[in-house]
Amino acid sequence: MYNLEVIFTKQLDNESKAIEIYNNDILIAHGKLNLCSNMAHVQLLEKYRKAFKCFDIECQIEERNISHNRILI
Repeated sequence: MYNLEVIFTKQLDNESKAIEIYNNDILIAHGKLNLCSNMAHVQLLEKYRKAFKCFDIECQIEERNISHNRILI
């Protein structure tokens, strides 16, 4: 189980928000969430690509499996 936190950083357009994903207060990825289509796109930072899976993180964000900005993976 990951200990992740999703932060909405800015509004990109009418439908999308930029996000940053942290693990224990360390930035591991950034991306965006389209609120209308409910599609998340996550780009892991190079040094975290072996430790985490983009697909798992994206699914949890899309399923809104988030509690107090924390993804429950």
